Amino acid sequence: MTNVSFEFNEEGMRRVAEEAVRDMAAQQTQDLERLRKQYAGQPVEVIRPALQQLFAGYGGSITEPDLSDWAQMLHDGTRIEMTPEPIDWSR
Repeated sequence: MTNVSFEFNEEGMRRVAEEAVRDMAAQQTQDLERLRKQYAGQPVEVIRPALQQLFAGYGGSITEPDLSDWAQMLHDGTRIEMTPEPIDWSR
């Protein structure tokens, strides 16, 4: 019989999770920057489906009023940056 032991490094797992969230936010910011460059000046009605598709590609969705607000920002050429909130590990 073989004895197997495992030690869980909670702090290490937290660092990995926080890094993954930062990486995803950076990727989403890059994608939004691509949309900004592609759609600046375009009608909001044209930008809305592109935003919905972007969020769907990440397994999520964007709903009103954010969809219209963000489409307007991209129309105006405003840069949108995704910034992750700190993870509350106490829950």
